[in-house]
Amino acid sequence: MKLIVITPTNDVPDETSLITKMFESGLMTLHVRKPKKSTRQMKDYISEIPSIFHNRIVLHYHHDLVYKFGLKGIHLSEVHLSKHWKYWFVRLRLKMRFADTSKSRSYSRLQQVYNKEERDYSYYLLGTMFNRMTGDLYSGYYEEGVKAANQKSGKNLVARGGCILNSVQRAHQYGFYGIAYNNFLWGDSEPFFQFLKVLQEFKKHNIALE
Repeated sequence: MKLIVITPTNDVPDETSLITKMFESGLMTLHVRKPKKSTRQMKDYISEIPSIFHNRIVLHYHHDLVYKFGLKGIHLSEVHLSKHWKYWFVRLRLKMRFADTSKSRSYSRLQQVYNKEERDYSYYLLGTMFNRMTGDLYSGYYEEGVKAANQKSGKNLVARGGCILNSVQRAHQYGFYGIAYNNFLWGDSEPFFQFLKVLQEFKKHNIALE
């Protein structure tokens, strides 16, 4: 099962150093979601991460930097997808120059996973999936429906939102392609140690980390 880390919207102290340590510990996919950063600031942010790990980075904004830094891919929001005139050229360049570039998008409701898409995506972030206080599925999601979506939609779904430690085992049981962590890591005073706890959950339940 894939493990994805999503950055905090606002920077935290030593963020890129912490991210580098996560990469060194086995993280294969980082989603950089920084809507307030300019292109120049995003370039500086990426440059602070060793280039050996650039092929593990997915951008939510400033997608053209994928070409400059040789990044893993792009994530498209509803806003991006609604601006066909602006993103047509980006998608064309991705198709022509980077056939293997990862492309992802988000779903907020379970029924959306059955929508027919105009283009192929590597995976889809689905959620908010869990109630962080209880560890149960968030309101609107039910075990039978979630399992069916993973089995029948034909899409690689990643559980996002409200993920805590026991979410690793639950996401695996429900058949998810992956799980994405954000606030559980960055809302803590020691994000890297929280990340190590997540890795331990994978090992504890004999879940292969991809």
